[in-house]
Amino acid sequence: MHRMIRQTCSLILAAVSFGLTGCGRDVMAPTTTNFIAKKAPAAQAPVQGGAALGALPTVTLPQDQGLAADFGDASIIASLPGAGATLDSEAPSDATADGADFTLSRPMAVRNQIIVQVKPGAAYQVARFTEESGSRVVQSIDVGTTFQVVTLPSGMSVAEGMAKYGKASGVSAVMPNRIYGVTASAAEPNDPFFDKQWGADKIDAPEAWAKNVDASAMTVAVLDTGVDYRHPEFGNRVIRGWNFADNTADVMDRFGHGTHVAGIIGASGNNGVGVAGVAWNSKILAVKVLGDNGQGSTAAVISGIRYAADMGVKIINMSLGSPDTTVDPALSTAIAYANVKGCLVIAAAGNNHGEVGSPANDPGALAVSSTSKFLFWEYMSWFSNHGTKIEVSAPGGSIYSTLPLDANKTGATGYGKLSGTSMAAPFVSGEAALIWAKHPAWTAQQVRNAITSGVDHKGSAGRNSRYGYGRINLEKALAL
Repeated sequence: MHRMIRQTCSLILAAVSFGLTGCGRDVMAPTTTNFIAKKAPAAQAPVQGGAALGALPTVTLPQDQGLAADFGDASIIASLPGAGATLDSEAPSDATADGADFTLSRPMAVRNQIIVQVKPGAAYQVARFTEESGSRVVQSIDVGTTFQVVTLPSGMSVAEGMAKYGKASGVSAVMPNRIYGVTASAAEPNDPFFDKQWGADKIDAPEAWAKNVDASAMTVAVLDTGVDYRHPEFGNRVIRGWNFADNTADVMDRFGHGTHVAGIIGASGNNGVGVAGVAWNSKILAVKVLGDNGQGSTAAVISGIRYAADMGVKIINMSLGSPDTTVDPALSTAIAYANVKGCLVIAAAGNNHGEVGSPANDPGALAVSSTSKFLFWEYMSWFSNHGTKIEVSAPGGSIYSTLPLDANKTGATGYGKLSGTSMAAPFVSGEAALIWAKHPAWTAQQVRNAITSGVDHKGSAGRNSRYGYGRINLEKALAL
């Protein structure tokens, strides 16, 4: 905090003088998800070096339908949709936007597919109905309840397919296969870019790091566009999971979003390189549920949730969302499955400056809104969603973190700034890793309670629709 005060004083003095102007680990093939089109490979020993352990059925998504990310680089704000959006009313009037809403138009659901929830014991009956209707089951996912991904015959719309299956015996519910996208968009470490990390300072991370909590036993699942496991900030702490967007073992991030999220959670700290993550030495399980275009289906996301839960991971970060603000029944069932397994699911609230979307609107997920900073003012980010589902807020505007080493959709490599609730959620996931490392016997609910109790209150008293219970404070949470 002292460093932040010194920086702020310098900025104020400047304003008075000049005026203000406006490498990877193991490949883990999924062995617990039941697929109809092709059976998943049997359990095998981890393979070093990234060899694929079998192909899984592919769910084809519409291509080139637009991206959904959030970039805080001022040089590209003017050219992006949303660049003229107004600041939140709590922001100082002379503040400048620190993030662009880079959510471009994309389809709400896969055009020729639906998801069918099958009644217990009725799988064969539904399969017969599917065959007779000219449709095809391409994937079956069991998360305590069986969901079948059905490709409809040529010429049949999603609405027609839902109506048809809604009358079939053996079917308890029918829903679109939604498309999810990225929502981006005291003991100070010696990392050279730490001065760029205002968010870590704001949540009193240096004071918390002084407690020397060892999070090396914790693994956080990052369900995203993949992770660049070669980045020097991750060392050998990235576990290569599975790519459910393309059904391969390739979890490399070619978009940029997932690597940025992973860096906020667990970039190596106090190593004289780059930036510092919240939980320096935690492991990252890379689960790719969004493709190289930043999009993924409901089927991919729920498969990733089950995979992470079955791998024994305690924390699942989902910096992704759908513009549909209704609860996704299939995703809700998968989140409940993870909750039963003891997982804490943390989700970004979304960047539409409106109501919280799926999956953050689910009762089983902890919804995180975003804050931004101008000089010493901290305020709700203009892009952040809000509502009664918000539990906490965290820094999300102009967050400096890791990016892929190769060319990607962000336009930068190695390190860079992105903005969005996508950046706020991983602050909370990293916090959860440190809390659980300090209290390994705690349940997910106890960790959740510590997160919502260890906060700096902002906005109206008590829980409010913008900041929830408050903006997270790492030092306070670890003191509980």
